Amino acid sequence: MKHHAFKLAALACLFSLHSAQAAVMLSGGLSHEYTLNPGSTVSGVLELKNTGNEPAEVKIYQEDVKINADGSTEYTPGTGSHNRSNANWISLGTDRVILDPGAAQSVPYTLQVPTDNLQGSYWSMLMLEPVSNKSRESQLAQTPSDQPSLTIHQKVRYAVQVLANVGNKGASNLTFAAPSVARDAQGIRWFSVDLSNTGTRHSRPNVSLDVFAADGNSIGRFKAETHGLYNGEREVFSINLDSLQPGNYKALLAAEDNNNGQVFGSDINLTIKP
Repeated sequence: MKHHAFKLAALACLFSLHSAQAAVMLSGGLSHEYTLNPGSTVSGVLELKNTGNEPAEVKIYQEDVKINADGSTEYTPGTGSHNRSNANWISLGTDRVILDPGAAQSVPYTLQVPTDNLQGSYWSMLMLEPVSNKSRESQLAQTPSDQPSLTIHQKVRYAVQVLANVGNKGASNLTFAAPSVARDAQGIRWFSVDLSNTGTRHSRPNVSLDVFAADGNSIGRFKAETHGLYNGEREVFSINLDSLQPGNYKALLAAEDNNNGQVFGSDINLTIKP
């Protein structure tokens, strides 16, 4: 299954950006989601704290997430690279933070929706990347010596999704394709299906498979991991069926959009081989 760092549920979470003896913690969600009208403005904040014993430096910048023609996603440097980008609506309070050991700082941002006739979902990423104090771009870097040297820096960055749902007219539309059953490299049996969002609004579907025996008796409900789908995006959702005995079954495949409760479903014939 595909997993994206920016596609985590908007739950309270904590992660760290480690650089040497500095450890910067970001508290809050990795997904900031807003529902607004054209012309509206909303404020958000990134809460940072250095829990290490050395000064820490973090740079903050923006990137787009572009949906390719095949439904896959990719990060793209810069802003405004596609017509669903909201990156140019966002103003950052600062693009760089330096924290003493134990210090905390709130980094504000504002998102202002244009007054245009907009509807549906628009998105971009706020990227947080630690800056090594040995890097030439670091404001904490010591004065370099005249001696030649070779230094390798490992870069780790994290993305905070900023998702704006504009107006109340747009809707998601979920479609299924290519259902299949196969075993993975560990021998676990999975049911997989391509799920596409052909609507204009972001969806976070709950995908499930209700399985019935040939006589109509219910075997059980099996669920996939929940993650988001941008409008225009396609992803594979997988459901563990390793507990099912070999045989032929009837099944109801369903995807419930947990934004509005709409359910999309499809009847399928399911064959489990030994």
